[in-house]
Amino acid sequence: MILKIKVRIIRLWEVPNYNNPNVVDSIELVLVDEKGSRIQASIRKTIMQRFSNMVKDGSCRVIAKFGLISNIGKHRATNHSYKLNFFFKTVVRECEDVELPLHGLNLHHLPKFLRMRLMNQS
Repeated sequence: MILKIKVRIIRLWEVPNYNNPNVVDSIELVLVDEKGSRIQASIRKTIMQRFSNMVKDGSCRVIAKFGLISNIGKHRATNHSYKLNFFFKTVVRECEDVELPLHGLNLHHLPKFLRMRLMNQS
Protein backbone atom coordinates (compact mmCIF):
# COMPACT_ATOMS: atom_id res chain seq x y z
CA MET A 1 0.00 0.00 0.00
CA ILE A 2 1.38 3.38 -1.01
CA LEU A 3 0.60 6.26 1.32
CA LYS A 4 -0.40 9.51 -0.30
CA ILE A 5 -1.58 12.77 1.13
CA LYS A 6 -3.47 15.74 -0.28
CA VAL A 7 -2.08 19.01 1.03
CA ARG A 8 -1.69 22.70 0.38
CA ILE A 9 1.80 24.22 0.58
CA ILE A 10 1.33 27.15 2.93
CA ARG A 11 4.99 28.10 3.39
CA LEU A 12 8.16 27.39 1.45
CA TRP A 13 11.72 28.56 2.00
CA GLU A 14 15.29 27.71 1.08
CA VAL A 15 17.81 26.82 3.77
CA PRO A 16 21.31 28.15 3.00
CA ASN A 17 24.48 26.21 3.68
CA TYR A 18 25.98 27.12 7.05
CA ASN A 19 29.48 27.72 5.62
CA ASN A 20 28.40 29.25 2.31
CA PRO A 21 25.13 31.24 2.41
CA ASN A 22 25.11 31.42 -1.40
CA VAL A 23 24.53 27.66 -1.61
CA VAL A 24 21.08 26.20 -0.84
CA ASP A 25 21.16 23.00 1.26
CA SER A 26 17.44 22.21 1.22
CA ILE A 27 13.93 23.42 0.50
CA GLU A 28 11.63 23.32 3.51
CA LEU A 29 7.85 23.32 3.30
CA VAL A 30 4.91 23.57 5.67
CA LEU A 31 1.96 21.52 4.46
CA VAL A 32 -1.65 21.62 5.68
CA ASP A 33 -4.34 18.98 5.12
CA GLU A 34 -8.13 19.32 4.97
CA LYS A 35 -8.39 19.05 8.77
CA GLY A 36 -5.95 21.93 9.27
CA SER A 37 -3.15 19.66 10.50
CA ARG A 38 0.30 20.95 9.62
CA ILE A 39 3.49 19.05 8.96
CA GLN A 40 6.92 20.13 7.78
CA ALA A 41 8.57 18.59 4.72
CA SER A 42 12.15 18.67 3.49
CA ILE A 43 13.72 18.36 0.03
CA ARG A 44 17.49 17.78 0.17
CA LYS A 45 19.98 19.57 -2.07
CA THR A 46 20.67 16.44 -4.16
CA ILE A 47 17.06 16.24 -5.40
CA MET A 48 15.95 19.90 -5.26
CA GLN A 49 16.09 20.36 -9.01
CA ARG A 50 13.70 17.44 -9.52
CA PHE A 51 10.98 19.06 -7.37
CA SER A 52 11.66 22.81 -7.50
CA ASN A 53 9.05 23.50 -10.22
CA MET A 54 6.41 21.33 -8.48
CA VAL A 55 6.38 23.07 -5.11
CA LYS A 56 4.93 26.57 -4.95
CA ASP A 57 3.42 28.56 -2.08
CA GLY A 58 -0.35 28.18 -2.01
CA SER A 59 -0.49 25.25 -4.41
CA CYS A 60 -2.43 22.02 -3.76
CA ARG A 61 -0.58 18.77 -4.29
CA VAL A 62 -0.96 15.04 -3.85
CA ILE A 63 2.31 13.62 -2.51
CA ALA A 64 3.17 9.91 -2.48
CA LYS A 65 6.20 7.69 -1.85
CA PHE A 66 7.72 9.92 0.82
CA GLY A 67 9.50 9.07 4.03
CA LEU A 68 8.85 10.13 7.59
CA ILE A 69 11.58 11.17 9.98
CA SER A 70 11.52 12.57 13.52
CA ASN A 71 10.98 16.31 13.55
CA ILE A 72 13.87 17.28 15.76
CA GLY A 73 16.27 20.17 15.73
CA LYS A 74 16.34 23.87 16.40
CA HIS A 75 14.32 25.04 13.40
CA ARG A 76 11.00 23.23 13.68
CA ALA A 77 8.27 24.94 11.68
CA THR A 78 5.47 22.79 13.16
CA ASN A 79 4.77 20.99 16.41
CA HIS A 80 4.20 17.71 14.58
CA SER A 81 6.37 14.83 15.86
CA TYR A 82 7.33 13.83 12.31
CA LYS A 83 8.56 15.50 9.16
CA LEU A 84 8.07 14.39 5.54
CA ASN A 85 11.25 13.56 3.69
CA PHE A 86 11.24 13.69 -0.11
CA PHE A 87 13.14 10.98 -1.99
CA PHE A 88 14.04 10.74 -5.66
CA LYS A 89 11.11 8.31 -6.03
CA THR A 90 8.63 10.72 -4.34
CA VAL A 91 5.68 11.58 -6.58
CA VAL A 92 4.16 15.07 -6.55
CA ARG A 93 1.01 15.78 -8.58
CA GLU A 94 -1.13 18.88 -8.96
CA CYS A 95 -4.65 18.81 -7.61
CA GLU A 96 -7.47 21.31 -7.21
CA ASP A 97 -9.06 21.39 -3.82
CA VAL A 98 -10.84 24.45 -2.50
CA GLU A 99 -11.49 22.64 0.81
CA LEU A 100 -7.83 22.73 1.81
CA PRO A 101 -7.14 25.72 4.09
CA LEU A 102 -5.33 28.66 2.52
CA HIS A 103 -3.43 29.28 5.74
CA GLY A 104 -2.28 27.02 8.51
CA LEU A 105 -3.27 29.32 11.32
CA ASN A 106 -3.38 27.67 14.71
CA LEU A 107 -5.94 29.73 16.61
CA HIS A 108 -6.49 27.42 19.56
CA HIS A 109 -4.22 29.64 21.67
CA LEU A 110 -6.05 32.84 20.75
CA PRO A 111 -8.46 32.95 23.72
CA LYS A 112 -5.57 32.53 26.20
CA PHE A 113 -3.65 35.29 24.40
CA LEU A 114 -6.65 37.61 24.55
CA ARG A 115 -7.15 36.91 28.27
CA MET A 116 -3.49 37.70 28.97
CA ARG A 117 -3.70 40.91 26.94
CA LEU A 118 -6.85 42.01 28.73
CA MET A 119 -5.25 41.30 32.12
CA ASN A 120 -2.20 43.40 31.17
CA GLN A 121 -4.42 46.34 30.16
CA SER A 122 -6.20 46.41 33.55
